[in-house]
Amino acid sequence: MQSEWCGWNGSVANFMATSDLDILGSLTRFLRERGAPQVFAWDRSLSALKQAFGECLNEAKDCELVLEYELPLSGGRRPDLIFLNNGTILVIEFKNRVAVEAADLDQVLGYARELTDYHEACHTKILVPVLVPIGFQETEREEKGVRIVSPKGLSALIRETAAHATSTRPDSGKWVRSVYSPLPALTEAARLIFENKPLPQIKTAAAAKIPEVVARIEAIAREAQDKPAKSLVLVTGVPGAGKTLVGLQCAYSSVARIPSIFLSGNGPLVQVLKYQLDSERFVRDLKPYLREHLVRHKERPPDERMVIFDEAQRAWDRDRVLEKHAGELNDSEPALLLQIGNKSPLGFTVVALMGEGQEIHAGEESGIQNWVDAVSRSGNYVVYGPGHLRAAFVAKGLRYEVEENFHLNSSLRSHRALEVALWTNTLLQGDLTACKHIAGQLAAQGYAMKISRDLQSLKEYVRDRYNKQKDKRIGIIASSKFRKLGDFGVEPVQNRYFYYGRWYGEGESDIKSGCRLETAVSEFGCQGLELDMPLLCWGPDFRHDGANWMAHLGKARKVKDPQKIRSNAYRVLLTRGRDGLVIFVPKMPELDGTFQALRNAGLEHLGVNPA
Repeated sequence: MQSEWCGWNGSVANFMATSDLDILGSLTRFLRERGAPQVFAWDRSLSALKQAFGECLNEAKDCELVLEYELPLSGGRRPDLIFLNNGTILVIEFKNRVAVEAADLDQVLGYARELTDYHEACHTKILVPVLVPIGFQETEREEKGVRIVSPKGLSALIRETAAHATSTRPDSGKWVRSVYSPLPALTEAARLIFENKPLPQIKTAAAAKIPEVVARIEAIAREAQDKPAKSLVLVTGVPGAGKTLVGLQCAYSSVARIPSIFLSGNGPLVQVLKYQLDSERFVRDLKPYLREHLVRHKERPPDERMVIFDEAQRAWDRDRVLEKHAGELNDSEPALLLQIGNKSPLGFTVVALMGEGQEIHAGEESGIQNWVDAVSRSGNYVVYGPGHLRAAFVAKGLRYEVEENFHLNSSLRSHRALEVALWTNTLLQGDLTACKHIAGQLAAQGYAMKISRDLQSLKEYVRDRYNKQKDKRIGIIASSKFRKLGDFGVEPVQNRYFYYGRWYGEGESDIKSGCRLETAVSEFGCQGLELDMPLLCWGPDFRHDGANWMAHLGKARKVKDPQKIRSNAYRVLLTRGRDGLVIFVPKMPELDGTFQALRNAGLEHLGVNPA
């Protein structure tokens, strides 16, 4: 039968008793609404499937099938077939091919991983990813944890799986209605908040105490209003831990009822959110906000009572502010925000959301010390934050209230982002052996990590991986210091007024879309944002010499520690992917050592000749 969640579901016995025409009709009605032409491929697949079940009907007749189950909040992604027997679940993908493609393996691995992570009815089951190339004639084998079988060999696999059934019969109708709760992408989460709609009840978010963090910040802000008082809240966390999500929820809280604004110095993030939400009020750029309150209207107190500053670790120091504001402002960004708060006769709260190890620009290297100095000179702010920042403030005699939940150490942004962050940190520290072990674990969990010196092969891989999945986002990213990127047919984005909203938000048909794999955004254009599969072009500005990573920039102006800035830039670039990461290392002699280091760190080579 057809439901709103899938193209067809029912028992194997019912499947065998239903005509191909009726099943195709059900699939057509379901898929046509979503503009998906895959139904035409089912004609051949149905024949193969019915033949397989006909050979093992006695064993499998009470098992259940789900055809074209649509993964919620996943851009219309649908595994071809789910085989349920209550003990083991087969996640089956058919491909109209003779040979096995790497993208096909990673696709079905991704389906199995997402169902394991997010589908409540799969949490206690064993999920087996299965790839069935229709023209495949070889003996069954396993590759990267995926069972690869021919149509003729499918019956043996089904018989094997059905033999392990439990006494309770599966219920496909109940299975498709089971809770599926992934974390939506940042822009989707922002849209739900903006439209006053509830966010999905995400178990990982609850486990990371995100609701408690939001509630505590709201309580601090209300207390500051009641006294009145001035408060600084520091929230730190690993990449993808939900810091921005916390900030957006606080800024538009219906509980606190405090006039608030969400600020970011990350211009591309601001552009993307404004583009997706079609709103100028939802989020604002920090620089014009400072000018509005400290240059144009010096005496007027702010309307807001709570300011949320995203990526506060990147706050500019005094010298950078002087340069970028043409001398009109003469202090660090943290100090300027606290000055705005001091103009308010009422309570005022600044919430600073801080990633760690992501300072990537001149003027961002002072980190937490900028905030310590700003509070020290403001004289009246109480600081609330995680324990590991306490010593820096107490050393200046400042009041610091420890809130251990304000350090978010569980990654929510992607399926395996915490492990990716660990792999990246280990890579940048130079422990390639440990990296290879972590990469192996990521690969087993379906997180694709590929490398090649052939850019075209990588482009073909990511396009093939997301073929006809119009809501998935791919794109090229590269270091801002990769000076000769254009020599490889990729145009680097250099203008801060580039169409970032369209680059991230639109599909391949839009000439400004990143999905066309023609233009590359830098670390400044992707920090705080994400792609399903980024293609990273590694530049000669950061090389491995056989023992260590070294920055190669020529004359580095205005940067105190070029090595740290380059390392952090690549930290950002390496942690942007939700489903995986592919890396292009150009055939430049100076990058031979880098290519070998990345191979030793566990990236799988895509292609034949890695030289």
